[in-house]
Amino acid sequence: MNVIKNAKIYFLIFAILSAFTQSKAEIKIAFVEMDTLINESLVGKSMIQQLDKLNKENVKKFSDKRKKLSSEKDKIQSQKNILSKEEFEKKVINLNSEFEKVQKDANSKGNDLRTKKNNAMKKIMEELNEVLSEYSKKNNLAFIIDQNNIVIGRTDLNITKDIIKLLDQKIQKIKLN
Repeated sequence: MNVIKNAKIYFLIFAILSAFTQSKAEIKIAFVEMDTLINESLVGKSMIQQLDKLNKENVKKFSDKRKKLSSEKDKIQSQKNILSKEEFEKKVINLNSEFEKVQKDANSKGNDLRTKKNNAMKKIMEELNEVLSEYSKKNNLAFIIDQNNIVIGRTDLNITKDIIKLLDQKIQKIKLN
């Protein structure tokens, strides 16, 4: 009976002490705007500019090819009554084959562009994780949360500008492979 009473007293003392120590513990939290980090950091801007340039080149290239093939299609259509049926069908089949090649090439270039973006983002995120980790240790932060996962928060907890400065010091450009 005495053992149970002593155990209850020890448990009560332990509970009170842990409640006091937990209420005194301060959990520091901050948040970042990941989209802003990518769009406003030097490395993010570098990646976006390179991707835009490659995309514009691809769009122009395939637009020109499609116009050429469309012009060829119109030419073949105008010769429909002049050419023999077999020769006309042969030209149509060749033209369709060319359209398919252009479409496959466009899809391939689009996939290459996505792969380049994914690889660049992976490298940026690796560097960003290092920066966030160092910042967290230096400022004794328990959590750094993406703003997209926060409904409302104090603006003084937003460390995006600080992280952009640190990221810009660490890496300015990225080369798309």
